[in-house]
This record gives sequence, C-alpha cells and structure tokens, in this order.
Amino acid sequence: MAEAWIIDACRTPRGIGKKGKGALADEHPQHLGAAVLKALHERVGFDTAEVDDIIFGTSSQRGQQSGDLARMAALDAGYDTRASGVTLDRFCGSGITSVNIAAANIMSGMEDLCIGGGAEMMSTFGQGSGKSSPFLDNDNFRLRKVHPQPHQGVCADAIATLEGIDRTALDELAVVSQQRAANAIKKGYFDKSLVTVYKLDGSVALDHEEFPRPQTTLETLSGLNPSFGQLLI
Repeated sequence: MAEAWIIDACRTPRGIGKKGKGALADEHPQHLGAAVLKALHERVGFDTAEVDDIIFGTSSQRGQQSGDLARMAALDAGYDTRASGVTLDRFCGSGITSVNIAAANIMSGMEDLCIGGGAEMMSTFGQGSGKSSPFLDNDNFRLRKVHPQPHQGVCADAIATLEGIDRTALDELAVVSQQRAANAIKKGYFDKSLVTVYKLDGSVALDHEEFPRPQTTLETLSGLNPSFGQLLI
C-alpha cells in the first residue's frame, strides 16, 4: 500500500461571520477557497493539471456555498480544468473527512496528488434560505419523530443541563480558551499556516485572526444572553 504524505497546509484567517462587521463576511465563498488553493500552488509549486482531486467539506451547501464549492474554487484559483473537485457534507466532521478521503485515495493507488480541506461561511446561511430550524432534518417531521436531531448549539445546551454543568464553569472555560488563543497568536504559532486574503481590487481583506477577543472576562460573559435557551425543540 502506498503512503500518503502531507506536503503543506494553510488556511485563511478566521473572520467574524456577520455582514457589515466581519472583514471576510462579504467575500464570496469561492473567492476564499480560491485564496487557499492559490497559496498552496505558490508555496509548493506543483502543476495544477496533475491534481487528481480537490475535496472540500462544506456542511451548509446552500446559497453561495452550493454548486460544488471545491470545483468552483479551483477554477477561480486558475487551476487547470483537468483538476477535478468534489464537495461533501458530514456536518462538523466534513473537513476531516475530506482529508481522510484524499489520503485514502492516494494510499489505495487510485490517485497521486490530492487536496483535502473545507470551507464554511456562516454569514451566507440566511440568504434566501427562509426561517432557520434548530433541527438538521430540513423539516422532515416523520424522520424527526424517529430520530430527532437538534443542531450542536441546542445539543450543547441540553448536555450542560443534563450533566449539571453550570453557566459559570462554561464561562470560565471560554475565558481560558480566549487566553490560550491570544498566547498562540502572540507567539506566532499560526503564522506559517495563515494566508492573506485579498479583495478583487488587490487590497488586503484580512491578514490576521479577526475573531479572538483576548479582553474577554467572566464579567463580560455573564452579561450575555444564552444563544439557544429560547429555542423550543
């Protein structure tokens, strides 16, 4: 069996997913995917015609994220048209599944060069999609009676309630997480993997992590309303 090697890995900075607020929120998902594919090509120097497959994981394949995002991003990045692309959905396991499939295809001998990754732009979800549901079944009520599947936010809230994990404990973990993120950014742990995203006019859209809030405290968190407490399931 052949071995699968990871040659390089990179990603865009994480941006705030609110239109009018996040630096990347108004960019097209295909453009962001293309930014990563362009960076990989420039960093590694492979012939894009030799890429057997580009596999993206995208959980919410609707609106601008629909229509095989991997293939469209490759074309937008200027890849050879012989570089194939496929987009899959395993909910929050989509990205890791993409990488696993890419590795498996190489190890099986079916392919020689693959790109595995993922993309998710939460700022695009509400466009033309109608009322949001707390369930993953797209209002298949027959299925819901047999397999009720609330999304992760609702499930996290339910697990915390059932396990007796109080709000203070969760807020404390959130503060520690923000502190760790600030430390990692300050020490440059992500510098090698981050690629700058440029707007269509060539100006910089985002070149750093936008979402971390190192100023977060227990006091500020305690003043926030629960995100999912009012959803009736």
